[in-house]
Amino acid sequence: MTAVMLARALVVCLISLTVGAMVAGKPAQAAAERPVLDWLEFSAATQEHYRISANPQDTARMRAVPSWTDRPSRFHLLMLIPFKSVAAYSIGVDGVLDTFRQQNIPAEFEIWLYGNDDAIAQEAVDWAESHAVDLIMPVGSRAAEFMHQTYVGGRLPVVTNSAKDPVLLSQMPDYQNGSGTNIAYTSNTVPIRLFVSYLLQLLPDLKNVGVLYAESNRSAIETQVTPLHDLADSFGLTVYDVAVGDGQQVEEDLVAGMGRVRQQMVNSDPGLSASAWIVTGSTSVYQRIGLINGLAGRAPVVSTLPDVVRSGDDSAAISIGINQSTAVQLSAFYAISVLTEGVDPGSLPVGVVTPPDLAINFRVARQIGLRIPFRFMEAATFIYNYDGRQVRAFGQPVGYIN
Repeated sequence: MTAVMLARALVVCLISLTVGAMVAGKPAQAAAERPVLDWLEFSAATQEHYRISANPQDTARMRAVPSWTDRPSRFHLLMLIPFKSVAAYSIGVDGVLDTFRQQNIPAEFEIWLYGNDDAIAQEAVDWAESHAVDLIMPVGSRAAEFMHQTYVGGRLPVVTNSAKDPVLLSQMPDYQNGSGTNIAYTSNTVPIRLFVSYLLQLLPDLKNVGVLYAESNRSAIETQVTPLHDLADSFGLTVYDVAVGDGQQVEEDLVAGMGRVRQQMVNSDPGLSASAWIVTGSTSVYQRIGLINGLAGRAPVVSTLPDVVRSGDDSAAISIGINQSTAVQLSAFYAISVLTEGVDPGSLPVGVVTPPDLAINFRVARQIGLRIPFRFMEAATFIYNYDGRQVRAFGQPVGYIN
C-alpha cells in the first residue's frame, strides 16, 4: 500500500470513528444523564434473604429477587423512587421487602429511580404494564403525586408508600372511604389536629409555636405547616415560620430564622415556658437537630418524626408522629391484601397508623426542664433514658450492657 493510499485509509477510518462516536454519542449521553441508583441501604436480613443487583444496562434500576425460598415468585412489583434520600427511601424499600418475606410471600421487586424526571417515571410505568408487573408502589410523596396525577384509572393497582397525608394534599376527600380508583393511599403523617391535641397535653399553657421546614418541601408545607396555621386561632396559638433554603443555605437560614423567632417568642413568653419548636418532615431540617437544639433555648424541640428522637444529645426532646418503619409495613400489608386476597385498592380507606408513636429523650427533656406527663411515658413507643441510651423500642424494653 502506497503512502497516499495509507493516508486515505487513515482518513476514512478517522471519519468512521468520528461518525460512530456521534451516532453513539446520543445514547451515551442519555445514559450518562440517567439517575444513578447506587445508594440504597439494605438491612443485613434483607441482604441475606434477597439477591439484590444493579441493572447493567441502566443505572436507574435495581432488582431484588428472593433467595430465601426455592419457590418461584408469585408476584412482581415496581417500586418508583423520585430522588436520592438515603435514610427515608432505604427504609421505604427495605421495609416492604422484609414484610413480604416475613409473610412468606415470594415476590420480585424492580426498583426505579427517576430523578424527578417525569419522562423516566412514565417510562417505568410503561415498562411495568408491558412486563407482567402486578402492582406499582410509589415511594415518597412526590412519586405518589406523580401516580395520582397520571395514573388514576390505570390498568395496574397502586399502593402509596412513605407519603404524607393524601387528604391534606387533596388526593383524597377523607380518611374513612376508599378512592374508588386503582390507587390505595397511605400516610406517614399524623393529622395535624391530633398532633396539636397531644402537644397541648404536653404543654397546656402553650402560646407560641415556631415551625421549621424547607421551602422546597411542598408536601411538608401542605400537610403540616399550612394546616397548623389554619388551626392556630382555634387553639389560641401564634405560629411563627422558619423556612430554609437548600444546600449550605439551610444552616444560615436556621440561625437567622430561629434567632428572629426566638426573640418574638421571648416578648410574650420571657422564660419560653409556653413556647415550642416543631420540626417537620423536611429532611434538610431534621438532619440539623444538633444545631436546632443549640438555637432553641429552653423551648422544647418537638419532632413530627420519631426518628429524630435518638440516643445522646443530638435529638429532639420528644416526637409525636409515626415511625416510618411502621408506616411502611402498613403500606406493605395493603399491597399484600391487594395481591393475595384480590382486595380492590379503591375500597381501602387511607392507611394511617393510630395512635401516633411517641418517642421521648429524657436526657434532652431534663436539660431544658421539660416535664413529661406520666401517660406519655406509659404510651411511648421509643424511650431514651437520662443517660441518653435507648431503653424502649417499638414498645418493648431494650437491654444494654454497661
